[in-house]
Amino acid sequence: MRTSALGSPAKFAWVGLLCLLLTGCGSNKQPVVCAASSGAGLCPNPNVFLYATTTSNQILPFNISSTGSLTAFTPIVGPANSGSIANVGLFLMFADPSSNEVDSDQVNGPGTLMTVPGSPFPLGTVAGGPTGILAAPFGFFYASEPDGSILGFTAPGNGTLTGSVPNSPFAAGAAPSQMAVATLSASAAGTNALYAADAGDPNGGILAYTIDAGGSLTPVAGSPFSAWADATPNSVLVTSPYVFVSLTSMASLTDMGRVAVLAIDQSSGALTPVPGSPFAAGNAPVALAVDSLNHLFVLNTADHTVSAFSIASNGVLTAIGSPVAAGTATGGILPFPPYLYVADTTASSILIFTLDPITGALAPAGSMPVSSPPLQLTVVNFPGV
Repeated sequence: MRTSALGSPAKFAWVGLLCLLLTGCGSNKQPVVCAASSGAGLCPNPNVFLYATTTSNQILPFNISSTGSLTAFTPIVGPANSGSIANVGLFLMFADPSSNEVDSDQVNGPGTLMTVPGSPFPLGTVAGGPTGILAAPFGFFYASEPDGSILGFTAPGNGTLTGSVPNSPFAAGAAPSQMAVATLSASAAGTNALYAADAGDPNGGILAYTIDAGGSLTPVAGSPFSAWADATPNSVLVTSPYVFVSLTSMASLTDMGRVAVLAIDQSSGALTPVPGSPFAAGNAPVALAVDSLNHLFVLNTADHTVSAFSIASNGVLTAIGSPVAAGTATGGILPFPPYLYVADTTASSILIFTLDPITGALAPAGSMPVSSPPLQLTVVNFPGV
């Protein structure tokens, strides 16, 4: 086993702890951030596992220590070039673009993965898909396809897909990719809304749907919503009541990267840009991530940097210092305060940064060489025994 070297665990102060769920985890068994007046750290659980998809047929598992260091376990067989992971509590579902399937595994105590009965689950016959997968509330699962459709399935939360939702597949622009889900008000026509970046839309188009009680998707009036004219939307992320979109300009060689922030209408699911949107980022921003204290992190793939922003109550972004160099990184990012992890695919390593839980500022803290080029990252907090 190899372990990256980081700083002393003395920075962890366990006085007046307040444990908060990490944004977007979707399960009470997911990672938690423990904040205190004198600092922040991971809740004391030795079973915190990081998983990385790769360009080969491997999933790389690691243990995250209380100091943020990574200890590698034996690689696990998985789909190559999986660019999307659905994290469902103790079940991980990986997109397999070589076969248009979803590979499902259950996490066990030592950090290994056990294949879910019935996996892999076929989605259809479209070559090159799925381009994104999403586990939604109330037992639904969605997969975006490069033919301009989104497929819907029922998913009971045990890593399986048990059937198609009514009216699936759903028309979805030209080339839908990454998706995100938001909860609307109780009085809305659909309790939840689904948003998808349409990489084939030249105006930064974000597709918007409401999800009905059976899982069917209905386009929101006005969809698709433009995030930035003459731009390609890359990734989409929801931190209610806002949708965040990373964008690459197709019209400028000097202003190539922005992050749009769109306010969600809690009744209809419609989107409206917040004041100042889109906000300047680095070149070719793609991966987006948030922590539980309203900090947004953006990986800029052309200049290999990470931008950090604070998110105001009205959705306006304020840059936290200058973008931080991140090797040759072009993969996923994962905040796990007080650390942030970045997949450096070209260098076959996972970069580690310290993350100030109060200010959101980042600082380099080492790297972990890995056996196969990493792509996307996720984390599971396995219950202590």
